[in-house]
Amino acid sequence: MGRGKGHVPIRTCISCKARRNKKELIRLVLNAQGQVIIDDRGNGQGRGVYVCRGKSCLSALEKRNLLSRAFRKNAVMAVNKTIIPQ
Repeated sequence: MGRGKGHVPIRTCISCKARRNKKELIRLVLNAQGQVIIDDRGNGQGRGVYVCRGKSCLSALEKRNLLSRAFRKNAVMAVNKTIIPQ
């Protein structure tokens, strides 16, 4: 029972809870030092979470303490601010 050619991985944004194609979301990973980093390739080690590319979802990460909750640890926000659209 393998995946067919039409399989599209779906992930949920931790901010708005929207379900989207994996390629439409940004994957964030908690590294060994407890810092949140962007996983461009989508295969980084560690616990990963997904967030929409929209300004409202990205800015809500800090405001609502979503990363610490999602990673189940005290996560240091080291995400580069340039990913948030102006």
